[in-house]
Amino acid sequence: MRIRSLFSSFLGQPKEPKTNPHLAVRTEGFFLDEANHQYYLTHGWCVIENVVKPEEIKSFMNTFTEISKLEGFELDENLLNSGRLFNPEIRKKTQDVINKNAATVLPRMFKMDKVDPHTGGAYQVKPPHINSDLLIHQDSTVIDEEKDYCLFVWIPFCDVTMQNGHISFVPGSHLWGNTQRSLGVPWQFKNHIETLYKHTQPVTVKAGDVVVFDPAVIHASAPNLSKEIRHAITITVLRKNYELIYYFRNKDIDDNLIEKYVVTENFYYGYDFISKPDETLWKKETVKFEPFNLTDKELLRLIKKYRPN
Repeated sequence: MRIRSLFSSFLGQPKEPKTNPHLAVRTEGFFLDEANHQYYLTHGWCVIENVVKPEEIKSFMNTFTEISKLEGFELDENLLNSGRLFNPEIRKKTQDVINKNAATVLPRMFKMDKVDPHTGGAYQVKPPHINSDLLIHQDSTVIDEEKDYCLFVWIPFCDVTMQNGHISFVPGSHLWGNTQRSLGVPWQFKNHIETLYKHTQPVTVKAGDVVVFDPAVIHASAPNLSKEIRHAITITVLRKNYELIYYFRNKDIDDNLIEKYVVTENFYYGYDFISKPDETLWKKETVKFEPFNLTDKELLRLIKKYRPN
């Protein structure tokens, strides 16, 4: 397995740190291949070729067939993320097949003395439709990114081309410092979507390849303009002894504060990702909210500053 070249937050404050703290927390690598780690550090993602075997893809596909028959599974014209479906049986079956295959897939890429083998993830199902794109965004924070980092492994079940729903990334954006992210927090860069799209880089891969990316890297997924469903699954890579975090922007508290919950995997099986988390179940801490109120000029400076050479 080897990496291949794809295309190869701090806004003018008076005293900028010599070392970006968001780079510093990512310095200790999970990757077996240091070249993969170095590419990831600068870009926010990397591609590793020939990782997943056909029988593993078949196992994922068989489980998808099972969950597609369960109550609450509805595939329309939009991209479907199984992690957002409310039926706990769908989430449980997904978790089981991920754990089964992660035991063989992850050791081909990562140092298993550092990585927890029991992880999470979801199916990413893109039907053939013009509306199946996924708008540019950052994924939710999984752990406290001021202290550590995690990775997502995106495994397509087919070749991913410029026609059937490729991913595009804004290189270096995982280092900008927007660490308080969730579906319960309005996205900090929502007023700059058009500008961000102009600075994305597309990624295409073959079946069996994987895209490893940081949940903090800004990315989008193009519509599937082919005639076939584009299947994929995402696996979360977490450090051993991890602590899961969920942020919630509570309108009933001071605008300068945000709620930070310590949760477990069970939270993701049952939470609706809309309402305020139950404080009787999950430990809550109220912390300072860190806003990104950027002008267009400041955003362009940030893009340029962290764009890899």
